[in-house]
Amino acid sequence: MSVLKTRIILGTAMLLGFCGIVSFDYTIDSDKGLGLVGLLAGGLCLFEFYNIVEKKGFTPFKVSGIIGGVIVFLGLWLSIYQEGLKPLYTCIFFPIIFWLFCVQALKRGIDDTIKNVSVTIFGIIYICFFLSFIMPIRHMSNGLSVVLIVLLITKGGDIGGYLFGRKFGRHKLSSFSPNKTIEGALFGLFSSLMIAIGLNTLPGMQILPFYIIVPFGLIVGASGICGDLIESIIKRDMEVKDSSSAIPAFGGLLDILDSLLISIPVAYYFLVVIGY
Repeated sequence: MSVLKTRIILGTAMLLGFCGIVSFDYTIDSDKGLGLVGLLAGGLCLFEFYNIVEKKGFTPFKVSGIIGGVIVFLGLWLSIYQEGLKPLYTCIFFPIIFWLFCVQALKRGIDDTIKNVSVTIFGIIYICFFLSFIMPIRHMSNGLSVVLIVLLITKGGDIGGYLFGRKFGRHKLSSFSPNKTIEGALFGLFSSLMIAIGLNTLPGMQILPFYIIVPFGLIVGASGICGDLIESIIKRDMEVKDSSSAIPAFGGLLDILDSLLISIPVAYYFLVVIGY
């Protein structure tokens, strides 16, 4: 089976699975399905990230980092329900950083302290913290529709850019991501915009007026492209092709979610700024 066919089959299956989780949460008026999937995805992506940085000589605190990532995701999730937790959540990285320094001092001594602690914290922020913004989006007005629209704008742009770039791409988008082209990126943005406008016309999916859904689609789509490029920079620096080989034709889970790690917080802050 070709790589493209495998991508289509597995990509469709993953999308249907996510839609099933959203439907489950909608049916029982809950956020448990989305939250648990987010926790699992964040932990697995963080594990992949720590594995690839080890290839370049870093020594992250894997177990402490993953536990810290789960705490960060849970902290933002729970702070949605409890007003008293919001001031505490702003300080959530203090005990995690303090703990990492303690582990470093007790188990590894002082060598490479900054490098080890920094790469561990960066993974937590880049993956679990950014991903956790899906939970406050879920609790906005018509939140599940917003979550689904953000996902489809981002991944629809990915797919559109990938297919168009393979066929018509001629000009490289960047030196650190040689398979991406300017033509593919532009078509990906166009795909994101069309998806945003199209979904926003469907009954029950209307979240923004037309004059706002247009910049929303473009900004979320562009941030998805940036997320893809950021992971490409990381992989180039670590001299690896994929974050892992767990998912055929895709690589690792981080390779699938990379664009969402940036588009989700960007979408959240866009909606906050416009007073959604």
